[in-house]
Amino acid sequence: MIRTHFRSALLLGVGSALLPTVAWGADEPLEIPETAAPTQSNADSAQIGSRLNTTGRPIILTVPAKDGANYLGDIALTIQVDDTLEFPTQRALQLLSQVLSPDYFLTLEKSLGLQPSLSPNDFVSSGIKVSYNPRTLELNFIIPAELRISRSVIVSPLDRDRIGSVIEPAGFSAYLNIRATADYIHAGGPTGFNEPLMILDGAARLGGVVAESEAIWQPGVTGVDFQRLGSRFVYDDLKNLVRWTAGDLQPLARGFQNSPDIAGLSIFRSYSVLQPQQIIRPRGDRSFRLDRPSTIEVEINGQIIRRLELAPGNYNLRDFPFAQGANNIRLSVLDDSGRSEVLNFSLFLDQTQLAKGLSEFGLYAGVKAPLGLRGPHYTNDYIASGFYRRGISDFLTVGVNAQIDKDSRLLGTEAVVATSVGTFATNLALSDIDAYGSGYAGTLTFQRLIQRANGQADTLNLFAETRSAKFGPVSSFYVSNPYDFEVGGGYSHAFTDQFYAGFDARYSHGRGAEIDLHSYRLSGGFRISPTANLTGDVRYEKDTRGSRIGAFASLTIRFGRYTTARADYDTRDNRARVSFQTLHGQGVGSYNITADIDRSDNSSGFNFNGNYIANRAELGLSHFGSFTDDFGQRTSERTSLRVGTSLAFADGAFSVGRPIYDSFAIVSPHRKLDGTDVLLDPTPYGYTANSGMLGAATHPSLSSYADRTITVDAPDAKAGTDLGQGSFHLFPPYRSGYRLVVGSEYGVTAVGTMVDVDGEVVSLVTGTATELAHPELPPVTIFTNRQGRFGATGLAPGKWRIEMLDSKQSVFEIDIPDNGENIVRFDQISPVRN
Repeated sequence: MIRTHFRSALLLGVGSALLPTVAWGADEPLEIPETAAPTQSNADSAQIGSRLNTTGRPIILTVPAKDGANYLGDIALTIQVDDTLEFPTQRALQLLSQVLSPDYFLTLEKSLGLQPSLSPNDFVSSGIKVSYNPRTLELNFIIPAELRISRSVIVSPLDRDRIGSVIEPAGFSAYLNIRATADYIHAGGPTGFNEPLMILDGAARLGGVVAESEAIWQPGVTGVDFQRLGSRFVYDDLKNLVRWTAGDLQPLARGFQNSPDIAGLSIFRSYSVLQPQQIIRPRGDRSFRLDRPSTIEVEINGQIIRRLELAPGNYNLRDFPFAQGANNIRLSVLDDSGRSEVLNFSLFLDQTQLAKGLSEFGLYAGVKAPLGLRGPHYTNDYIASGFYRRGISDFLTVGVNAQIDKDSRLLGTEAVVATSVGTFATNLALSDIDAYGSGYAGTLTFQRLIQRANGQADTLNLFAETRSAKFGPVSSFYVSNPYDFEVGGGYSHAFTDQFYAGFDARYSHGRGAEIDLHSYRLSGGFRISPTANLTGDVRYEKDTRGSRIGAFASLTIRFGRYTTARADYDTRDNRARVSFQTLHGQGVGSYNITADIDRSDNSSGFNFNGNYIANRAELGLSHFGSFTDDFGQRTSERTSLRVGTSLAFADGAFSVGRPIYDSFAIVSPHRKLDGTDVLLDPTPYGYTANSGMLGAATHPSLSSYADRTITVDAPDAKAGTDLGQGSFHLFPPYRSGYRLVVGSEYGVTAVGTMVDVDGEVVSLVTGTATELAHPELPPVTIFTNRQGRFGATGLAPGKWRIEMLDSKQSVFEIDIPDNGENIVRFDQISPVRN
């Protein structure tokens, strides 16, 4: 059977090369830290204790090149017989040109550009580390900050010249996601089963226009059982890098803006990938919105503080008393339909920069459309919001923003300045609210990364913020600014590869009778062993509850590659927590489990969450319980079963699969494969989806405007089956769909003996075979051996004309039967009469 080189290489050379990496101070079992990344290609196998390539011959793979989490593009990677790595020079430089500063890139190009290929060792002197991860099949470039281009985005993913030939998406495609959950309430409300809840979202694309919508359906409930969350039409003008939207808009806020509900028109440009279907939406300065009842796990400065169950609505982090004095806040959100998301907040501005001449903007205008019981409520009150940012130079980015409605107005400015000392950013705003009057607000931040010769780095952050008593964003019904100003900062230093320490502080000066707030913290971390990390801090706090000193400690232990246990203790409320998480497999058949137990002087709780990835659905089971004292009386307890699936259509093909997040592909076997199961993106550790009994597989996770290659295989196909090139190269537009077919008619091999008009064998001659029904297709090359035996592969059922280059210019015609066989044998064929 014809097999792709990709699959053979994986099975022969890479399957045993799993690296049990340990992430410094991390909770995710699959993270690969920079400190663990080898600088030499054969260092991987030395650390792993097994070989990357055991085939005895070079292996050539096409793998994604990554800059951290940023996908740069695909690159050909050769694993030599001694495990050294090589990749093409020009392709590597082309990818690195996206992220390196222009001056440094020219230097690198001059020193390496004349070599035909490169290895990780070639980059050692430059400070760039290159490593290959055999588990994820990725080539990772680890680039110091001082070598990077001074911009926050990459325009090149939209550059068709760099992408090459790609398959066009379907002319018409559509999908519908259905995420259903069923709850059983043990305590904390009416006990028993709740009515099932379904979150619906979908999109249809015709040509370049996308129609998308989201809704909630809960059949059987009293009152309104269906609520439309929003609907809109979207058109992306790639030539001018502009997104046009009409309908229920999703405004992006800058600076002190909020993100109001608007129905109308918008024009938007951002070089970063847009994040669709968020269950939590940033609402401006340290605030967020929940569209569904959700369980929130709050982590501050690396400490998991508490778990909350919140109803839908808008929330400000100032509403949380424990957030005072914090400078890094992480919210892990799980809504009642089972969708999860992580939102990070920081007291520091977004210090992103744009290269000289680049600009980002957004303009949203229409009427206020707050969400009602049945859907958006369209009012007659006008509202507009917008921002504009531009790179004046590679070191200076400036911007303006504004919002207005009939009762309030806001005007703001922003600037980011990169200097040799560090990066400064400022944000200023003026507001005018009819019910309150005028006000002002401003922030100033400073950030610096101090690189050291040993590869370690120190970080320094400083900030100052002020708000007047009457300052507020547009559409504010209530304005509260209890502090005149706030100042703070932090410094972190890595003493060794095993130990780091830091200090941070914050002071908030109360307005009027409001008490001043103080927070000072000394933190540190120690890597006890390759599988155990210890972190902790000591802090002093002073607020409305008085002065207190507290301490926190956390121990994380890894058991193998995919399992982690963690124990935390916080003197605040005498809180202790033990958690466990494990991950098994990749793709179809994989699962993950998390569980934790916590207790404090006031309450205790037990929580469990498990998820299973099936071929056509995502399944989940969770249990949340809270109790008084040490697991005394139940205050709240709930068990939830979740199912997520999708229905997809693309140019006549239909498929059922896992929920689709942006773009998708329906992949089915050609009829010549006779129902053979097709695997998508197969690796030694799993696969993304398979065609199965329904005859079509859904690839649910294609990102818009990101170069992507889908590999395929059919392990159970008959010998000689043609799978084509074994991969599909895609560049998906926004919410697009593809119809892809694996295999073709051209999988038949013909063998036999040729004789010329005189009955003599046609010996050691080449020729071509042309399909008479499709003469426009490229011909198939044929050759004969000394006995006149020939073999022609890649034929399809039908008549073929064979023209040989012998001295008599022999011409033959053969008829390939459509009998399902992959090999057709001819005893002897003779020339036809012209």
